[in-house]
Amino acid sequence: MGRPHLTDGWEPDLDAGDSVLRRFVLANADRNAFVASCSGGRSRRWPDLAVADPASPVVFDNAAVLLRPPPYVDLPDVTRRITEFYPPGRHFVFLSAWPTPDLSAAGMELVGHPPFMLRPPGGLPPPVPKGLRIVPVTDRKTLDDFVRTLVEAYPLPDAEGTVLGDVRVLRGPIRLFVGYDGDRPVATSGARLGHGIVDVEWVSTMSSHRGRGIGTALTWAATLVSPAEPATLIASDEGQSVYEAMGYLRVMRLTMWHRPPVS
Repeated sequence: MGRPHLTDGWEPDLDAGDSVLRRFVLANADRNAFVASCSGGRSRRWPDLAVADPASPVVFDNAAVLLRPPPYVDLPDVTRRITEFYPPGRHFVFLSAWPTPDLSAAGMELVGHPPFMLRPPGGLPPPVPKGLRIVPVTDRKTLDDFVRTLVEAYPLPDAEGTVLGDVRVLRGPIRLFVGYDGDRPVATSGARLGHGIVDVEWVSTMSSHRGRGIGTALTWAATLVSPAEPATLIASDEGQSVYEAMGYLRVMRLTMWHRPPVS
């Protein structure tokens, strides 16, 4: 009589709610596919891998996500499928929630191991800094302000053509915000809803307005889009302390690879 199967937490048919990390991984895969669909791009999914290609000039828009831990997949086959999916001239990122072996033989370069952070549901934000207005993105004008500010403040050089500038992104599970100082857009944030989490992204503040709590206020706006659900985000090393002050917890580090265009 064989041993019964012991759940490892990453079976393709397992409920997304098995863990917060699983929710985050699946939400990222779904978000990438949705963004690609908004631009008429392509996406594909296997039990162990999700890939999406909106053909964006922003490298982070063209993204592959590993859906199972490396010991449970044929990683050479995974990297083969990724590199065959994307055109040679397209750069893309490959996100893994777990450490991976060296993938440089597949033409990838290690971006790093960004911190993954989690905030439990609930809580109230502090008062918004004086003079700041936080506006949900709901139309062409506010979306243009969002993209223009994100490109300059993040910064994302040569990224004006990002698929986030397509109004169709407003018709799905993505929520975007712009922070205004008077009539001037100076900060951004956003969140992706799905699988029972709020995945916070696109936090940026113009250099002229940093150090005033504006970025934190925009992060709060995205974090509390659905206050009954936990929030997650990928932080920078420098940003971890800011998010900790908001109640985010340092959970682990992810692994990200980048494949530059192949001439």
